[in-house]
Amino acid sequence: MFKNILIPISSEFYSKNVLLRSVFLAEKFNSNLNLLYIIEEKTFNEVNKIVDSYRTASEKEETNKELISKQIQTADQIIFDDAKLILKDKKIPFKEKIIKGEFTDKIKQELTKKQYDLILMGFEKECYLNYRLFEEVKIPVWIVGQGMSKKILAVCSNLAPNQKVPKISVKLADTLGWELYVLYVVDTEDSVHVNENGIRSDTKTKEDLLIKGQKFINEMKQKGINAELVQGSLEKQTLIKAEEINANLVIVGREQKKKGILGLPFKNLKKKIAEKCKYSILFSN
Repeated sequence: MFKNILIPISSEFYSKNVLLRSVFLAEKFNSNLNLLYIIEEKTFNEVNKIVDSYRTASEKEETNKELISKQIQTADQIIFDDAKLILKDKKIPFKEKIIKGEFTDKIKQELTKKQYDLILMGFEKECYLNYRLFEEVKIPVWIVGQGMSKKILAVCSNLAPNQKVPKISVKLADTLGWELYVLYVVDTEDSVHVNENGIRSDTKTKEDLLIKGQKFINEMKQKGINAELVQGSLEKQTLIKAEEINANLVIVGREQKKKGILGLPFKNLKKKIAEKCKYSILFSN
């Protein structure tokens, strides 16, 4: 399922929990781990702005070289050492690489060089990263958060095809031995139905959406899966249910939400969920 895992770590943010979770998954799925340390260009740009008025081009270049050297030392002395210590005595294939650039661009570039099944990463909203990759990559992205339970919350809705999420959640629950809960949210802020091709319909009545949602829930229950139908804001209902069951992992699919409160444009659903959810999240993409 996750044969090759890419672990991108930005010079802006490092979480040791990402490495711990990577080893856990590698042992469960016989995975290869690939650690990519990205020295953020934005750091150098900010430094150059500060010193722009009183330093020469050669002096700026020397400053950048010093910053790069320090970042490489950080990777070698802290992150890579952590990885080697965590992986000690474990027969898990592991590779490491250091590159300089913009977080999302370098991840997308790496995906063109090798076949990966999962991106495993941390998340920190108080940094320069804008996390464009949530919307721009086509493979699953697992954000490591809190959670010690053995429970998975799989979120489906009228705003997604609801094909990948049920499949991947059942497979994960079976492999990990975790309990699975399925939540179907009828999003009352964006009353459309998204078909299996990810195409949004015209506006539907709430009754139509509830009927379709209940049909989905019935199908899940027939398979012996805990399933519940709710209505309201997709992101709010997701957070409420995750807190209620104390989820270890929340799985979210290709939700095509375009409208928010009072019909106002809605952007970056995945980022909003990541910012507010303290538990681990898997965007199935």
